[in-house]
Amino acid sequence: MLGRALGVAVLPLLLAACGPTAQQQADYNAVDRSGVSPAIYDKMVHDDPLSLSDIVSLSEARVNDGIIIRYIRDHGTVYTLTPPDFDYLRGNGVSPSIVDYMAQTGGGGPYPGGPVVIPPPIAIGIGIGGGGRFH
Repeated sequence: MLGRALGVAVLPLLLAACGPTAQQQADYNAVDRSGVSPAIYDKMVHDDPLSLSDIVSLSEARVNDGIIIRYIRDHGTVYTLTPPDFDYLRGNGVSPSIVDYMAQTGGGGPYPGGPVVIPPPIAIGIGIGGGGRFH
């Protein structure tokens, strides 16, 4: 029973480590076709957080709002936006839906205006077998 429960808990982590999902790959292809800079595309493919200027560049390249929001959500990026950040994003044509989503991720953390990546939970394995004695 414990082995099955552990397998169910670890399986999603193993699948995530296998590479991008079909949706992520479709999103990466759309970003690549948009003409956005190779540096931003590489950030996305390597699961790096997007800066505010990256978000602006994606918006200027007319990358679909859903792709940008999905990337932010799937990578656990948290933005604590300041009033000048809101002005910067809106003034550079980032859609209200993206700005609103970014604002919802923040929580007044110590990194105003910058992305903070919340790492996924760490999988803990339980070894079976000998090797040592416990007293």
